[in-house]
Amino acid sequence: MKIQHVVMAATLAVASEVRVSMQDQTSSHEAKLHVEEPVWPNNGVAERELGDGKESWPENMFVEHSDGRWIVWVLLSSESGRSKAMDFFSGEIQDVKINKSDGDNDSFVDSRGATHMSDGLLGFRCKEIGPGGVIGNVTFNESSLRFNREIAYAPILEVSQRISPDGKTIIWRKVPLFEESPSDSPYSEWSSFMSRGMDLHDGTMLVTGGRYVFRVREEDLTPVGHALHLHVVNEADVKRVIDKAEAGDIDDAHGLLTDELHLN
Repeated sequence: MKIQHVVMAATLAVASEVRVSMQDQTSSHEAKLHVEEPVWPNNGVAERELGDGKESWPENMFVEHSDGRWIVWVLLSSESGRSKAMDFFSGEIQDVKINKSDGDNDSFVDSRGATHMSDGLLGFRCKEIGPGGVIGNVTFNESSLRFNREIAYAPILEVSQRISPDGKTIIWRKVPLFEESPSDSPYSEWSSFMSRGMDLHDGTMLVTGGRYVFRVREEDLTPVGHALHLHVVNEADVKRVIDKAEAGDIDDAHGLLTDELHLN
């Protein structure tokens, strides 16, 4: 009998802990459900830079909701656990220590010792979008445009497309061109491969390419504000430039793109 009482007591204790844990989770979940969707700042900024795009680049993004404030953090790639985190909307960059214990770079400790982390219940998720990654009705890096192989150093340009909600109609196909040349270079080298993206739940998204983070509209990929280094061009216009390069004696594909598409 004594053994039975001990077993029953242990069972009741475990059950009680489980109930408390479930109540805590439910309470936390309900609290998150009552958090209003963020209204992101309309500050006219649609482009930020983090890293150099060669040795380091924007690797991850997450949304933090703390003390009534919404922040989109962008983390720089790092092999050491020491990195930089940027508040996209303010542009503030700080040195941080990334917490990689769970395999995801979605939390860090700032220089003051405060921990910042993503909350999955909020529904914001950074995802890889190349090749063929989808955010909303937009498919990124869906196909490629290539110059003739005889044209040296010509970029391979990635085409993104938007399809209708029923999945039956292609609404547009565009090439999001951004400068991949070093910041101090007088020449433009164009790239279009978008590597990561995150839906901001307001008809806009953040996407990363090279050293840049852009905020663009899902409707047409145009930047939501000032983005000096991003040009969104129709696929047909890029094809026209490629055809011209192949028909003539062109050895500078980047320069031809700049001139023909008025990218300066």
